Amino acid sequence: MKKIIIVILTPLLLVSCKMTKETYDSGELKKIGRTSSDLKNGKWKFYHKNGTIFQKGKYLNGAEIGVWEIFHENGKLHQIGKFNNGKQDGEWKFFYENGNKEGIGKLDNGKLIGQWNWYHTNGKIYTERLYTDGKLMNIINCFDGNGKKLDKGTLKDGNGILNVYDLEGNLLEVQNFKDGKYKK
Repeated sequence: MKKIIIVILTPLLLVSCKMTKETYDSGELKKIGRTSSDLKNGKWKFYHKNGTIFQKGKYLNGAEIGVWEIFHENGKLHQIGKFNNGKQDGEWKFFYENGNKEGIGKLDNGKLIGQWNWYHTNGKIYTERLYTDGKLMNIINCFDGNGKKLDKGTLKDGNGILNVYDLEGNLLEVQNFKDGKYKK
């Protein structure tokens, strides 16, 4: 009985979805996917102006679901992770244009949680940070592009100073945090 219902419902769902396509002024494809009741549903692809894929993933009733991939204009992967009802959820990975990893960590309901590791463009670890409910709480370590340990600042339990460095270990900025949020 379940098979009969699925067979009957599948064509009805396909008929109720229409293909939606949008182009840039240049005529290049901008996005393509299906909609039903004016909401995105099913697989969607978005493109950069140069024609390379920008991002791809699935929607359900207008909200992103499942695995999404986002790409740099050069075609290399920029981000990969999952969505749950339109919010980033679970492990996300970020990559530089050269293909080296940029960051890796978890999100819950769109907010950074737990340990996040961020990397220099050369692929070496830059900083290890702890987040709670999207707020930066602690810096575990901070390194230059050669692996030399740097002064991470005084940030503890969401309050204090975070030192920001470049690849060579030069101090670029001193950021103040209160209750896990950056204060200018």
